[in-house]
Amino acid sequence: MRPRSWLILFWALIVFTTATRAHASPRELRRGTLLVEGGPEAPALLYVAAGMVTRVRFVDFLEPHARPGSEIQGRVEVAPLGEGSLVISPVKDLAQGERLLLPVTGRTKAGEPLTLTLALVTREDTVDAEAWVSRARMQPLRTDAANTDEAGAIARGLLVSHEPGTVRPKLALALPDSEQVTTYARSIRASAGSVLRIDGLLFVTVLIQARHVPTPWRLIRARLEAGCRRDSGKQIGGESLPTRVTSGESGHYQFHTFAVPLPEGTGCLSLTLEEDGPRTLLLEELKVSP
Repeated sequence: MRPRSWLILFWALIVFTTATRAHASPRELRRGTLLVEGGPEAPALLYVAAGMVTRVRFVDFLEPHARPGSEIQGRVEVAPLGEGSLVISPVKDLAQGERLLLPVTGRTKAGEPLTLTLALVTREDTVDAEAWVSRARMQPLRTDAANTDEAGAIARGLLVSHEPGTVRPKLALALPDSEQVTTYARSIRASAGSVLRIDGLLFVTVLIQARHVPTPWRLIRARLEAGCRRDSGKQIGGESLPTRVTSGESGHYQFHTFAVPLPEGTGCLSLTLEEDGPRTLLLEELKVSP
């Protein structure tokens, strides 16, 4: 069988199986989660399950090709889908606590070779049906943005505007009810610093403060959902939008600006931030100016 025919058959079979089992599975199917990849020591964490397919798409990463090692071969099916994504499905659920590392080679938009690493994990409660993978980009708060794209320049401007000691933001920002929405996870404090809407894009900047914590907090997964509590709860992630994240640090503070295309009629947002651990930060009822 030719490779292309095999791929089509594989994809058709796995989608049919996934659709059939999804109704009976107790797992939550997640779509559009942003996975943040920080190199081999901090791989993107992907939730997979036997009998279900996970589509992985990449932000600013071209021509991805999986390079499975011997520990994955025979245990996980991996195939390309189109020009910019992969489909992944384990033959059997991975054991509790087990991780399989899957290197993916490709290139940046500038043509530079790059390898990203996915960490495959099976959870009893959640599986990623579709996810976006983005490299962790920790930017200095003060930098020359002459060579960056417009979205990147705006994201950097937002990071700078929230640096401690800044008198006021340098951009017109919207804050829910003119107050910061704040949440805590143990000793980690997160605040929604701003919500900016411009030219069909939404920029959400979050400030995270971690003092006197034995284990540093590192962003590894994020999910944006659209809708106020009184609304239907339509998910941005359900539309699988290519979210970008730009980050910075200053002392005990982390700054993360998320840029995402904004669906029409969106009035409120919720943002879930996850680490590779038990501390999850949930910001709800972030109001978006019309």
